[in-house]
Amino acid sequence: MRLLRLLAVLAAGSTALTVMTAPAEAAAALTFAPGSLTFPAQDVGTTSAAQTITATNSGDQSVFFNNVSTTGNTLDFTIGTDDCIGTVLAPGASCSISVTFSPKATGTRTANVVYTDNAANSPQSVPLTGAGAGTNPSLTIDNQFFSCANGVCDIGAGRNVFVKNFFTTTFQASGGTAPYTWSGRPPAGLTLRPSGLLLGAPTTLGTQTFTATVTDAAGSSATGTFSLTVTPSPAPTPSGCQTGGKLKENLSGPSFNGRTPSGTANADESKFSGCGGFSLLSVNVSNVNLADGTQLWVTLDFGPVGVITLKSRTGTMPTYNMGQFGVSRDQIRVYSSLPDNGAFQQILIGGSFT
Repeated sequence: MRLLRLLAVLAAGSTALTVMTAPAEAAAALTFAPGSLTFPAQDVGTTSAAQTITATNSGDQSVFFNNVSTTGNTLDFTIGTDDCIGTVLAPGASCSISVTFSPKATGTRTANVVYTDNAANSPQSVPLTGAGAGTNPSLTIDNQFFSCANGVCDIGAGRNVFVKNFFTTTFQASGGTAPYTWSGRPPAGLTLRPSGLLLGAPTTLGTQTFTATVTDAAGSSATGTFSLTVTPSPAPTPSGCQTGGKLKENLSGPSFNGRTPSGTANADESKFSGCGGFSLLSVNVSNVNLADGTQLWVTLDFGPVGVITLKSRTGTMPTYNMGQFGVSRDQIRVYSSLPDNGAFQQILIGGSFT
């Protein structure tokens, strides 16, 4: 009866209701101007004038840029000045980067500038497009990131390459007619994907030499000779030296495919000190709403440290031996796929092991 009387009062318009809404939660957000860059035709082997991308904090929470990089045809587009990486933007503030175009082949060339930050939709991408003109150079393998001597390029020089420990690198090519397809028989435990992404855990000690071949869309090919030296894991720190402890960071992220993922990262520095030794890193995730068999990409301070294969929305990365390095203000990030699977998204991030 009381409900009927209340409805009658409302219908008569004698009572006004004020609907109270909760204030919106503060959030970091970014806008980019322009939203894409297009470069005019540029002769192969020459460099264009720079173009600028401006990122503006359009939210009501500060934005911190951890990284700004390119993906795609990374040899064709170069970031020059960069006022964003490492910068904290207050709401309404802006930062800029410049990009130049140096086509390595004729035809349409594409890439993306990828911003990694603390906004909910990180990483964000700004597409880059340009046209290579002139004469197409011959297909060649680009070895600028390897250490080469006497016709053999060491793909692991200066890195921790331990037996049964995660290792990855990427082969690149230029010239010819894109897209490129890679093939070869790398050392046991490693897989060379058609994209040129090499990853896995080498199982055989010593130096092994192998060839990798790139084939372009026109059927031309080029072959290079490469080596990888795999060593045993280092010994624990000598006794009498003060070792580190065991650190744990929770991983979190926004709702992804209708579920909110979570995880943990554990750094074991109990066998590591200033005298030597090694640290171990493990990462596990749960409630990641992707199909069984999906491979997630895991990075520490943007360096790849492993892959997680999902089963029933959960998974654990094989323990990664960091060698004679510990963790300090380094963040774990987990991405929705391997980096050569087109669009991929950061789904989890951890603290900084402080």
